[in-house]
Amino acid sequence: MKKTLVFSIVVLGLLSIGGCARNISSSSYDARKVGAASETYECVVVNVRKVAVEEGDYLENNMTGALMGAAAGGVLGNMIGGGRGRTAATVVGALAGAAGGAAAEKHLKSQEGLEYTVKLQSGAMRTVVQGLDNPLYKGQQALLIIDNNRARVVPKSY
Repeated sequence: MKKTLVFSIVVLGLLSIGGCARNISSSSYDARKVGAASETYECVVVNVRKVAVEEGDYLENNMTGALMGAAAGGVLGNMIGGGRGRTAATVVGALAGAAGGAAAEKHLKSQEGLEYTVKLQSGAMRTVVQGLDNPLYKGQQALLIIDNNRARVVPKSY
């Protein structure tokens, strides 16, 4: 019974955390942006580097994982010993589970991206971080597309 409960908590937690990572693809648009005009600038890619994109830099920003981990750890700890030993094991299990769950959520929210620094025709430079889906290279002609909440760099096609 308790093993089934722990398994259920872990599965539900992973399912709820799995959708937490933001979509940073240069090819993905929010449906509300379809038909909206964006500012577009011709540019040249002057630098490219791989970066880590993380949501929730601190473990306390990963509460779903912490709560799920605490629940699972508390149930597992409660399965050990009896009396005060069981209480101590429950508390230690909950604390360890909370830390582990928060760390797991932080890991699931992390992804790799590319940081592009581009030079506009005006000489101004801009830096944009986006996903790995359409990589550009140094010296490539590109377009910098900017809307209210997001910028992206895409290859210029002729």
